[in-house]
Amino acid sequence: MDYHRKKYLFKRYNAKLMTDAELEEFYKRMLDGEFEDDYDQIMAELYHENKEKITVPPNAKAEVEKRLDGVIFEKKTKSLKWLWRAASVAAILVALVGGYRWHENYQYDKLTHTYTTVSVSQGTMKILQLNDGTKVTLSPGATFRYPKQFEKDARQVYLDEGRAYFDVAKDKTKPFTVHSERLATTALGTSFIVQNYREYGYEKISLYTGSVKIDQPGDNHGGSIILVPGQEFEKDMGHSQNLVHQFDVNKDPMTAGTLVFNKDRMDVVLYNIASHYHVKLDFNPEMLKSLYVTGTYRHTKVEEVLKSIAFTHKLMIKNPNPKTFQIMKK
Repeated sequence: MDYHRKKYLFKRYNAKLMTDAELEEFYKRMLDGEFEDDYDQIMAELYHENKEKITVPPNAKAEVEKRLDGVIFEKKTKSLKWLWRAASVAAILVALVGGYRWHENYQYDKLTHTYTTVSVSQGTMKILQLNDGTKVTLSPGATFRYPKQFEKDARQVYLDEGRAYFDVAKDKTKPFTVHSERLATTALGTSFIVQNYREYGYEKISLYTGSVKIDQPGDNHGGSIILVPGQEFEKDMGHSQNLVHQFDVNKDPMTAGTLVFNKDRMDVVLYNIASHYHVKLDFNPEMLKSLYVTGTYRHTKVEEVLKSIAFTHKLMIKNPNPKTFQIMKK
């Protein structure tokens, strides 16, 4: 079996992106012993590629990183087999590459590691009811992933792009976590909106009821944030800032296919428009940070929305191709 195919399968497993066919192939090849010769090296490379996103006890992480870096940078001449003699280190390594447990039942693993992906087209919204009773409302342009069956002690879903409103079914034994680009938002039973515009480095969590805890994997200085109703958290890579501020909880959390702005920051408005219409907007967030937008747009073409905003704020728009718009000050 080709080494790159082996690594690809492990990577897909770790990212929870496997199809039914890939998971079946993964299990069959492991049972046939095809991973034995390359297993240690694959583990080392995957760990090295993803170590900045992983949170483990500092003393354990330092020790594992030191040993694995030796494997990767010293021309890969060392073997990791000696690591398996130390049960604690082995457990950490297994957790770092996807939490694979050899005794798990294949059918259970197939359901919990095979995800359904929903992509919402322009001009429509999608309402889902997950198998735990949680309701998810997806805005136009959103991409959302969820497992066919939740794990025994956790409910984990992924908002890969766009905006979604979550009305979470209560279950104190299974925290509900929404993973976006750089945030992990966890609730027991509550309602909140997650916005993830990955191309622009912008995410926002708005809490309507209950409480949520927001973690920032990979950000050593981020820490956890607890929100109460009426608070929202913004992680904005464009402005290199994280903010918690108030918002109006009486505002309709998800408008059916309508863009509604009420003194919203210009850059955030443009993120929404880009996702809503599946277009690319080129602009300098710093240049537009002092501008705010108010308006409602329903069944309006993207060209008309942008022209309206540009006219009000004295901006100039160029359209080099049908799916790309450049926005700048006159």
